[in-house]
Amino acid sequence: MTGKLYGVGIGPGDPELITIKAKRILGEADVIAVPKTAAEKTSQALDIAGDVVEKGKELLELLFPMSFDEEVLAKSWELAAAQIRDKLQKGLNVAFITLGDPTVYSTYMYIHKQLHREGYAAEIIPGIASFCASAARAGISLGENREAIAIIPSAYEFENLERVLKTFDNVVLMKVSKSLSKLEEILKTEQLLDKSVLVSKCGMEDERIEFDWHSLTEEKTSYFSTIIVKKNGVR
Repeated sequence: MTGKLYGVGIGPGDPELITIKAKRILGEADVIAVPKTAAEKTSQALDIAGDVVEKGKELLELLFPMSFDEEVLAKSWELAAAQIRDKLQKGLNVAFITLGDPTVYSTYMYIHKQLHREGYAAEIIPGIASFCASAARAGISLGENREAIAIIPSAYEFENLERVLKTFDNVVLMKVSKSLSKLEEILKTEQLLDKSVLVSKCGMEDERIEFDWHSLTEEKTSYFSTIIVKKNGVR
């Protein structure tokens, strides 16, 4: 009998936001699949879930380089799927830990779809998405009544942002660290600069919440930074 694959969302950074079900699955799994961007680097996901993962549990390191090259990405997905497939064929259950929620811009889904197509049992364990946690930490809502919400995964490479800002009531801008100056200019033009908040490293020890984020320099902002824009205001 082959094993089962679990995609386990562990939330944005605060270990206390890992769900009870996620903890149970991590405890029951034979192998914990750990995503890394480079062999010499630590895994952000494992840093968060470290206290939940039992000492001595088998870890399977999977490399997913930070690249926009589709061929490089495809090869990393194929290799990761092969590594997990090997464990499943041995009858081992594998829990793939991923930041936030597995269904929201997560590398895990490429592996999930591939192995599910091949007939392996696979289940998604939802986690708290970073933008939901960021809104909570900032003390604001993402949507009220009939407000429409847009989520932009990579603000620095997204075109027609002005159109989105005009169309939606609330806009979540992810991966903003490379484009703060550009975003400041656009939001100022759209008269939304004072209706936005930046949350950096949500739930982590060095978390920052800035309602006057436009005073920051790009060098001070983490890759794990999100800006939430609300036409009705964030204060």
